[in-house]
Amino acid sequence: MAMQLIQFDELLKSLHQERPLEENLSKIIREIENEFSFLSLGIFLKVPKSEIYRLKISRNISHKFAKNTIFTKGDPLIDELLDFKMLILDAPGRYMMEHEYKQLVIIPIFQNNELLGFLFINKKESNFNSEELTHLSIFSSIISFTVNTYVLESKMDHQYKEFELTRVYSYQAFLSKANSMFSLLLRYQRDLTISVIKIGNFDKVIRTIGEQETNVLINDISRNMANNLRETDLIGKLHKDTLAIVMPETSEKNAIISLKRIKKTIDSISKCKVCKIGYGVCSKDDSISTVDQLIAKAEQAAVNSVRIRNEKIMSCE
Repeated sequence: MAMQLIQFDELLKSLHQERPLEENLSKIIREIENEFSFLSLGIFLKVPKSEIYRLKISRNISHKFAKNTIFTKGDPLIDELLDFKMLILDAPGRYMMEHEYKQLVIIPIFQNNELLGFLFINKKESNFNSEELTHLSIFSSIISFTVNTYVLESKMDHQYKEFELTRVYSYQAFLSKANSMFSLLLRYQRDLTISVIKIGNFDKVIRTIGEQETNVLINDISRNMANNLRETDLIGKLHKDTLAIVMPETSEKNAIISLKRIKKTIDSISKCKVCKIGYGVCSKDDSISTVDQLIAKAEQAAVNSVRIRNEKIMSCE
């Protein structure tokens, strides 16, 4: 067991190096091959931005099976794996991974209650003993760690590229910066105004022009906002249909002037013809003690603006 623990430690250290996901998964699979006698094995992973799971890497699996076999949300196997427990199936089992087997083990790959995929391995003539099952569980945890790290890095890279393109912060980053700015300006008793821009018929827009074109539209709106704001103003994405602007040292009156200029450029975007957009503003006063309150009031004003046919810029009550 001591040597096996050293083996796991060395494997983990090697995975810290920056490589494509496929290379790191291949290293893990090679370690499994060295330790186990098996009929076939493979790793299914969720395709990004979908509910589909495809075979990512395998051993002793035909090209036809790899190409044609997919699982989706709602399939019995996927539903069963959402319990995040190891499945041990003796022949004839509920599921088959191309070959007939004596025992099939399927282990979920997950993080934070999200199913990222699963590892399967089977034997033709014997069962896995308890120590082997423990080691398989450890290997699945290492795979989960590796895949989750890759997913997070991809999200961070996407957010960074998106920010460079649009100057829009993610919600958590926006809230953190807004809180810091709010505290500073509160201390020195300076103005702070938050403006919110909301697409009130967002679901209808997606149905009309499609999700991809809607994402392009949001980026176009973001760029127009950034081009009409100061470097000190912060833009953040509150929801998929809602953008917010923190305007330091800006009165509500001046914020409305800026918002009118932004509205004019947004109205010139052709795709915005299918949108019903609301605009809300709110400035801090003695009744507001947190950024969350300020954002909530500005967002409610934007919601009220959506109800007005001429999309008037609304101040908070």
